[in-house]
Amino acid sequence: MMQRFLSFSSCTALLSIAFLTPPAAKAQLPMDSNQTEAASLMAQQIAEIQKVVDRWDDAVFQHDPYALELVQAPQFINISDTGQITNRDQQVAQMVMKGAVKFTLAQKVVSVRMLGDVAVVNGTYDRAFKGSRLNHTQAKDQKGVFSQVYIRARNSWQCINSQRTLIVEETEKDKKKKAKDGSNEKPLTHGLGFNFPGLHKSTSPDQQPPQ
Repeated sequence: MMQRFLSFSSCTALLSIAFLTPPAAKAQLPMDSNQTEAASLMAQQIAEIQKVVDRWDDAVFQHDPYALELVQAPQFINISDTGQITNRDQQVAQMVMKGAVKFTLAQKVVSVRMLGDVAVVNGTYDRAFKGSRLNHTQAKDQKGVFSQVYIRARNSWQCINSQRTLIVEETEKDKKKKAKDGSNEKPLTHGLGFNFPGLHKSTSPDQQPPQ
């Protein structure tokens, strides 16, 4: 009799523990596993595209048009941060032309979205121009963001579209000018142009109607 009572008590305790265990704790492990797998896949995709982007940067640094052609697809279209639209042939021609402006390019991939054989890539770039007396250009550094589309080409990727947006940093001079212009602004005190006879009488164009 005592043995049956102990067995019944043990079963009751086990059932109580099972009911008291929160279901969220059971579902937490698969969710964390999925998030880890997604993060790992994203890291692999970023590393894969980053290799292609690095070859692009090396082609610019070494002034190598043939290496650039391997990275850019024949249908490549580039929209610069100044709004200039060029294709791959024009990009290569600008690189080999006499007196071409020299610069270094460092692109960093931030995110990748794979859609079959298409990859949509977003990232940042640093571009450093070398000063040249021949071209009357000054040395300067520029930072920006880019959005690029790549297509799978055999065992690698080629860029088919690239668009850049320059990030303009506000200088101290601009900040002071902005603050000065803001302090000279007059508050908006004029009416809205609705004049109803008998309701109020305005003697000055800057006078507000009563609220």
